[in-house]
Amino acid sequence: MWKWGLAMRDISQQKDYIAVSQPYRTEYTIEKSRFIASIAPCQSEAEAQAFITSTKKEFWDARHNCTAFAIGPRQEQQRSSDDGEPSGTAGKPILEVLKKTSLTNAAIVVTRYFGGIKLGAGGLIRAYSHAASLAVHGVPKQLHTLRQILHVTLDYALYGSIERLLVDQGYSYTSDFSAQVSLAVYVPPQDLDSLSEAITNATGGKAIIECGDLQEVSLPYLKSEYITDKD
Repeated sequence: MWKWGLAMRDISQQKDYIAVSQPYRTEYTIEKSRFIASIAPCQSEAEAQAFITSTKKEFWDARHNCTAFAIGPRQEQQRSSDDGEPSGTAGKPILEVLKKTSLTNAAIVVTRYFGGIKLGAGGLIRAYSHAASLAVHGVPKQLHTLRQILHVTLDYALYGSIERLLVDQGYSYTSDFSAQVSLAVYVPPQDLDSLSEAITNATGGKAIIECGDLQEVSLPYLKSEYITDKD
């Protein structure tokens, strides 16, 4: 049974974006130079600068700590620094990785311990880009988006099949177990009808389905294909 009490909103201007959710660090070595890429979430330039300052203090003995950050749903705030490397060979390539992948609310510091072999301008660009790409690919991410909350109430005997349906189709949800099972499913608005029909069919019409509010939510983002290194 469906009960539609739809909260109407203009979503034409709303766009999804992917942001960093937790700090992450990785590294690699090329021509004896060690590149350590640290990435962290930030909601403001002050938070980004605080992370950069902290990382520079941690690696105070490194030759270079090159940085970039992007903040805002459309990456409205962007900054980068070469920190003593030749102009345009470090900070800008790091920032370009963020721009190409559209990952936002993120600050990156790539620390370089010089190994004694010069890489040249092209080599530096590739090395800093690669280090930043490793961090961007590995860091935990969140999807910031609009989701309709679909409330589903059903008997325990039906829960297993609906759980499998939701997992197989990649929907996030929460569960409450009392006299019956109550699910709150986060659904893209365009999927409401098809998912409701699938649940109805899977339960033989025995589930109560109610459409709740349209909300801005943050969900774990697991699809690595979103992040694309175009280099």
